[in-house]
Amino acid sequence: MAASDAVDNFTNDSAMMIAWERALESKRPDALFVDPLAEALAGTKGETLSAGFGNMSQMFGFEDWAAFHKTWVAVRTRFIDDRVKECACGFKQLVNLGAGMDTRPYRLECYKAFANGSFNVDMKVVNDGKARIFERVLQAPAAHCPVHRVDLDFKDEERTLATELGSEGSAFDAAAPALFIAEGLIMYLGALGKIKLLKDVSAVAAPGSVFVLQYMDASESEVAKSTPGALDNALSKEDATRELTELGWTDFEFSKFGDERLDFARFPTGRFPPSAAFSFCVCIRREDINAEVCEDLCHGSRSA
Repeated sequence: MAASDAVDNFTNDSAMMIAWERALESKRPDALFVDPLAEALAGTKGETLSAGFGNMSQMFGFEDWAAFHKTWVAVRTRFIDDRVKECACGFKQLVNLGAGMDTRPYRLECYKAFANGSFNVDMKVVNDGKARIFERVLQAPAAHCPVHRVDLDFKDEERTLATELGSEGSAFDAAAPALFIAEGLIMYLGALGKIKLLKDVSAVAAPGSVFVLQYMDASESEVAKSTPGALDNALSKEDATRELTELGWTDFEFSKFGDERLDFARFPTGRFPPSAAFSFCVCIRREDINAEVCEDLCHGSRSA
């Protein structure tokens, strides 16, 4: 198997690994959330990947990387849950980018606010697998809002969020603000793909939209800086601010794992300082962005 194929396979399978780690968190007496669907979505493959996920430890300088990652998944899940709950009353639609095996429309009652629905965007192979499990294993559980499947490979240079969300019959309202979530996605897209993602989102985000972006900041990791390809998948706080500002976003709020807001008393403060390798940016689409700017971005993202 070629190295690129191995990376692609892991990208596809990692959704099951994340689901397994959500299932583990759900069983804790002090769980940050409870996801009753996660274990079925993970299957044995998710458990196997999680158990063996130690080969990235050197890049981030952490001992017992597999255990650390489980903690991070729990914290990032709760962080996004809280952001969704904060924003839900102000939006009628949510776009989940790289949705994987996410179950928020089924476990968070605040999704009732999304009258247009949750648009779950991911590669067809991931969406197909999730659909089979939902139908055959989970007997099609009821969601708190309409759930729309959107098949899109973010590395596809010809197709964009604009082409897919704007397709005939889509319930997505391009004139209305939306809540956009990118969880565990941008670090798989490479140097060009990560910028295309930001442009794709900006091309369909109406003024007042909120973007919750998880990203990897390698600026504090000397090992990552010296690892071939690592920086292609990373952003720095400065890069994120510059790119998103140019694309019409403002009111930036940055958090890194171990900060007060991105901790939930789980970060191992006795062993490590707060880690920028596990970061979030939350920002708002400027109110003065007009349709012409969005149209320019839409065309530009196709040639990014």
